[in-house]
Amino acid sequence: MDLPQSPAAPPEALADDSRSLRLLLAGDLHGSEKGLAWFYGQAEELKPELIVFVGDFVTGGPLSFVRDVLASLRDLAPQVFVIPGNWDPRESLVAMDEAAFDGLRNLHKSAGWAGGYSFAGLGGSTPTPHGGSPFEAVADDEFFADPLRLHLPADIWVLHNPVYGFRDRVASSGANAGSEALLTVFKEQDPAPRLVLSGHIHEARGVDSWRGTTFVNAGPLSACGAVLIELAGDEVTNTMLGGD
Repeated sequence: MDLPQSPAAPPEALADDSRSLRLLLAGDLHGSEKGLAWFYGQAEELKPELIVFVGDFVTGGPLSFVRDVLASLRDLAPQVFVIPGNWDPRESLVAMDEAAFDGLRNLHKSAGWAGGYSFAGLGGSTPTPHGGSPFEAVADDEFFADPLRLHLPADIWVLHNPVYGFRDRVASSGANAGSEALLTVFKEQDPAPRLVLSGHIHEARGVDSWRGTTFVNAGPLSACGAVLIELAGDEVTNTMLGGD
């Protein structure tokens, strides 16, 4: 099988039935000190092999808070993958690159490996109803989705903006706020990803399954929500944490 190449790729991929990974997913912190303290406690108790943070560290700033969280995450797991959310300042990309050592990796428009699984990431969002967030695209089109396509196929997608139709329902309107461009890319990948991780739509916390792919939205860490995901070969087990 041809494998996507990245600087983080191992010299040899593991066989499907020998792979395993204990992953702690969170995002949409929006500067909450309470949510951050709760998450640190969860990570210390659960001891994940990988932490995935799907963006929105803050709501526009300050950048110093993003830097402090990035430094702390490195101490919580052997590997950490991060991407920016639509509310993270553009300068957060520089902060993520500067913090990319001792197991932390900026996965935005990039790829990585953990536990024998391949990852591809894309931060930011499609246009929001009110506009004006620092990291949203001008349109939900191929220019938004193509940077992810370049790193496919991948076993696990790490997104801020959900794929259209999966964990993307806005409670106030009932509308789906996921990306149709990402849905097009999703349909193109064969075989489909085993796992798609996203955030952005706070009230869409939960898990969907469709044709062998599991879609997970951890909900906002600002409300003390996260998900423990355990992978064993092709099997995926999700445990929702907090968020009540």
